[in-house]
Amino acid sequence: MKANAVISHPDTKKSNKVMTGTDENPGRTIVNPIFKDTATFIKRAVETDGKYSECEVTLLPGGKNVPHIHRKYSETFTALEGNLGVKAGGKTVILKPGETFTVPIGVVHYFFNPGPETIRFNLVLSPGFEGFEYMLRILYGLAQDGQTDKKGLPKSLALTALIAEMGDTSLPGIFVLLAPLLKFLAARARKRGEEERLMNRYCKNLV
Repeated sequence: MKANAVISHPDTKKSNKVMTGTDENPGRTIVNPIFKDTATFIKRAVETDGKYSECEVTLLPGGKNVPHIHRKYSETFTALEGNLGVKAGGKTVILKPGETFTVPIGVVHYFFNPGPETIRFNLVLSPGFEGFEYMLRILYGLAQDGQTDKKGLPKSLALTALIAEMGDTSLPGIFVLLAPLLKFLAARARKRGEEERLMNRYCKNLV
C-alpha cells in the first residue's frame, strides 16, 4: 500500500456534533513554530474529573508531528475546517470537516495537513491525561525558545526522554531498543530537577 493512500476505516465516521471549542483566553493557546500549529486547551483533565482532555489545533500547510505512541489514552480527531490527515497503524485516512477518527491506545500515529490551506481540528484524549497537557506546553515552549531540533524534539536526549515520559509518549523504531536507556536518562534528569525547572518555566499559573 502506498504511504499516501487514502483508505476507509470502520472508526472513521460522521460526528453528530462538531465542537468548535472557541476559547477567548489567550493563556490556553500555545504556538509551535516547528510543527506550524497552535493548540488551544478547551478542557483540561482536571476540569473533567479525568474523563477526557480536549484541545483544538490549527495547522498550517505542511504542518505535521512525528510518529509516536500513547499507552494510557486514545486520541479522537475531528476535522473542523479543511481536510485533516491521520496516519495510524500504517494506514492513512483523510478526514473531511465533521468526520471523526479514533486512534486506539498503543497504535503508532501522527497527524498532518495534506492540503494548501490552514486547517483546524478538535482532539480529545480519553481518559484525560494531565501529563499530555504539560508535555505540549513544554515542547511548544522549548520550540519557541529555540531549544528543539527541526523535528520539534529537545536537543538534549535526556530532556526528550523525560518529557516523553511525562506525556506517556514513546517513539517507534530505534527508540524502542533505546527504551531502557531513555528510562534511565529520564530518571537522572528528574533527579537533577529538570522536571521541576520545566514545569516552573512552561506550566506555571495554568488557566
